[in-house]
Amino acid sequence: MATPTPQIKCGLCNATIGPREGFFRATGDFLPKGDPLTHMCNTPVHWPCYAKWPERPRFARHYVDAWVQANRRNPFWWAVHRDEHVYVSINPNRGVEEVSVRLYALGCDVRVPLPRWTDWLADFKKVTPKLHDHEAAALREVLPALRARFPNDHALVDAINPDEKRPVRRRPATSPAKA
Repeated sequence: MATPTPQIKCGLCNATIGPREGFFRATGDFLPKGDPLTHMCNTPVHWPCYAKWPERPRFARHYVDAWVQANRRNPFWWAVHRDEHVYVSINPNRGVEEVSVRLYALGCDVRVPLPRWTDWLADFKKVTPKLHDHEAAALREVLPALRARFPNDHALVDAINPDEKRPVRRRPATSPAKA
């Protein structure tokens, strides 16, 4: 006898998310303590429900900002661009060579192989074909700026700031002058 497949429920409409249905989930504990939306962290949500959710912009912004903070401590991922619409980081190490494009509008993370960056800029659906329509629409809005700033993978790597991961040296506290 086959084991029944557990049903996943949408955190917004409480309907079942089908096994082939796409959904969004923001993982981790990234909201301030006591925030009324903490129950939505780690909760799967239908894309259409998430797209029209009035709290989505604030929720998504917190989620991306949490990744910005996490990447500051991650020795392998380098921030190369951040504006009000998108946060871009890269891991240029062999074996990974990947770009993370995090969209503030949705909180989603689109992963692009670094060597395919130029192809992705030309036709992102060929390189990342499993994107949901909402992700594709948000990407279309940020792509012109990404194309202008990072026309190829070399521009991304060149944007790495080597001082980003170095510890900040603090000056020793000076003691007040003794009289």
